[in-house]
Amino acid sequence: MSLRYFDLRPLDYLTKELSALWWFYLLQGIGLILLGIAVVIFPQLLAILAASCFIAVGSDLLVLAWRVQQVKRRYESYKHHILKI
Repeated sequence: MSLRYFDLRPLDYLTKELSALWWFYLLQGIGLILLGIAVVIFPQLLAILAASCFIAVGSDLLVLAWRVQQVKRRYESYKHHILKI
């Protein structure tokens, strides 16, 4: 079987997309290692970080819930207007 029958373009595309942000993954790894070291040196930092994450995620979810409700209301209004229900 000859290799000329294989189309490698999908693999080229996938490799290009996955490796485009290699520097971002590198920075995340370095940041997490430094954060782990900081938590070992200052254990109370873990509680502050956890609380900060909970507050940030909770705030994001509240905003998301509000936006989803707004989209639903707009959709219902448009549907009502178009169908003249």
